[in-house]
Amino acid sequence: MNNIAIKIQNLTKVYKLYDSTRDRLKEVLNPFKKKYHKEFYALKNVSFEIYKGETVGIVGKNGAGKSTILKIITGVLTPTSGHVHINGKIASLLELGAGFNPEYTGIENIYLQGLLIGYTREETDKKLDKILQFADIGDFVYQPVKSYSSGMFARLAFAIAINVEPDILIVDEALSVGDAVFQAKCMLAMERIKQKGATILFVSHDINSVRSLCERGIFLKNGVLHAIGKAGDVAELYMKESRDTMNQNLAHEYAEAETDNSAIKCNDNNIFKNPESFSKKVSHERYGSGEAKVTYVEVLDIDGYEVIEAKFNQEVTVKIYFEAYKDTNLAVGFGLFDDKRIQISGGNFASVGQKQISVTNGEKYCVSYKLKLPLQMNNYTIQTSIANELIKETNIAYYDVIPNAYTFTMARRENATLWAKVCLFPSLEIEKF
Repeated sequence: MNNIAIKIQNLTKVYKLYDSTRDRLKEVLNPFKKKYHKEFYALKNVSFEIYKGETVGIVGKNGAGKSTILKIITGVLTPTSGHVHINGKIASLLELGAGFNPEYTGIENIYLQGLLIGYTREETDKKLDKILQFADIGDFVYQPVKSYSSGMFARLAFAIAINVEPDILIVDEALSVGDAVFQAKCMLAMERIKQKGATILFVSHDINSVRSLCERGIFLKNGVLHAIGKAGDVAELYMKESRDTMNQNLAHEYAEAETDNSAIKCNDNNIFKNPESFSKKVSHERYGSGEAKVTYVEVLDIDGYEVIEAKFNQEVTVKIYFEAYKDTNLAVGFGLFDDKRIQISGGNFASVGQKQISVTNGEKYCVSYKLKLPLQMNNYTIQTSIANELIKETNIAYYDVIPNAYTFTMARRENATLWAKVCLFPSLEIEKF
């Protein structure tokens, strides 16, 4: 154990699931110990070692067991079976509010966290100024934390965790609630304590952060250790399986659509896509007069895979499938919006020099826009529109508008943080006099 920070041996966590509270009571009172529950394995026989000074990222879908294993390591949960060996002082940042007393002020919670870590009041006093400076929440530190926003919670919790100089730092997805500046500040702070020899266990859906920050990766799948190895290899395996799963689901939907005569072949290579699930998903928010309707939207990379998380400046194709229900003229476009519904960019027929097209009732089309994504790390949505410009730039009839037709995430830009929303790639010239 001299060179090992965390050792996990055959770790299992089982939850008993009951159909009703009555079944729970019946099981307690049954003299023959009859079971009325189903067993759910959040973790099943997981074993691995993390070495001192190592940064390890844990990836996996929601429900894979990532947060469960962190809670067991930090002592928040008790395992059903197995053992956890810890060699060093742990500071953790799990879900927001974990370990905080909501009735205490920020200052009081700083001393409470110091006590839990094993600091004396005098030792916490020496760290107080650095914690307050890093958190940067002003006079709110003297208010009860139950009044804090999620961002303020994250600031204070991370400020405490990073400044108590832990041997082991455990970080869950809680950082995702902070703004871009705070997230960059946290990543820099983690790099610094990493250089000092601290061990970092890092859970994130931001695969690019796992690649850049971590040496090794752990891939949990349905509570089981699916893969462990170099961070880049594990991240790539996770993304590949995510893409494959999505494409299998889409293929199943299209197969069902074909048997239902709702899909037709446009040519030898393409299939007109009209899955019922898409129509259901957007039905509550779409609007328009209905002369034509979008049946499916997808964003594909150059290999034809659906884009779940795009890399900075990645080339993609936005494909918009639609069907006409009336003889008319129309144009098809899209808008690219950030998480605050601010339009960043988009494309339409006019912007690419394409005139409106004439369609007849029953015709089916696919419109494709190719573009690059030099965007800031964030969540983005595609809004689609089918319209007829009756009078140029004055009078437009909207046949179909879908505000949230497709959603994807932009990964963090490698090597250099992008502070602006979009990178314009300006040219540079230096002239010396």
